[in-house]
Amino acid sequence: MIELAAALFIFLALGMGALRLLAPSRLSGESSDDRLRSLSAMQHEPEPAPLSLERRPMRSLTPALRRLLGNTTWGEKTAADLLRANIKLRVGEYLLVRVLAGVTMAVLPFMLLQLSAAGIIVAVVGGVVGWMGPAYYVRFARDKRVARIETQLIEFLPALGSSLRSGFAFKPAVEAATLQVSAPLGDELATLLNDLNLGADSATALQNMGDRVGSRDLDVVITAIQVQRTTGGNLPEILDTAASALRDRERIRGEVKTFTAQQRMTGLVLSVYPVLVGLLLLAIMPAVWSKLFTEPAGQMMLAIAAVLQVVGFLAIQRALRIEV
Repeated sequence: MIELAAALFIFLALGMGALRLLAPSRLSGESSDDRLRSLSAMQHEPEPAPLSLERRPMRSLTPALRRLLGNTTWGEKTAADLLRANIKLRVGEYLLVRVLAGVTMAVLPFMLLQLSAAGIIVAVVGGVVGWMGPAYYVRFARDKRVARIETQLIEFLPALGSSLRSGFAFKPAVEAATLQVSAPLGDELATLLNDLNLGADSATALQNMGDRVGSRDLDVVITAIQVQRTTGGNLPEILDTAASALRDRERIRGEVKTFTAQQRMTGLVLSVYPVLVGLLLLAIMPAVWSKLFTEPAGQMMLAIAAVLQVVGFLAIQRALRIEV
């Protein structure tokens, strides 16, 4: 009875989630009319406010979720992370995905292990993993995209400096240099040019680009450009110096990865080795090792071992995360 109810609940939850995610909705990008009105309002203010980091019209299609997530810190941070990871989901849709994943990973153990102590432990662990899994994916996608943009900056800055030396103004120089850059930096530069074409001043457009991307390297470049525009100086030379500094940081990151390659491989082996040994022993001595899956004590030991493996893997990854 419990298995049937759990299966029915999962089916209904997944079905409602799929309908919500696949239902027709407005485009995720902000319309030109909305952005024109925003820029027009900025021009009438004494100090222009930066464009909103949240470029989607609504946090959720559901009114209750929209009110709940409207002014929360978690909603703001999640919206920024989704935007920086280039994931086309609203905050409400992302929350729904996390809830469905957590519920599914928590209910499945009851269907497999029945209502036992091991089943409860595995259900709790599975629920936590299902809830945190999408968050780790968003963080991974965000960091990967930011790293790609920082790598492209090293190629973009000399091209921008060359355009400025040729006599172009800032906006035409950015347009000329953007032709040599692919996504994802090319997409961000296209948005920057679109903001400039709609009437935003360069300081506001650059600041909004830095907020969207969330890269420290890009923030350094934007700060250098803003300081040059305020105090004066040779902008092409400043860009070349910034590109040289970013190139040195990229080289140091590569050296750090090289020095920690053995430790990262050791962490991976230590995480996979117990699982492979257990499967091998199960194949060699099935009569003995099968009791781990049939006896309550064995199920409890497997659940504790799985938790310790996950905690150990996360601890190793955290220890090897070196900021440069």
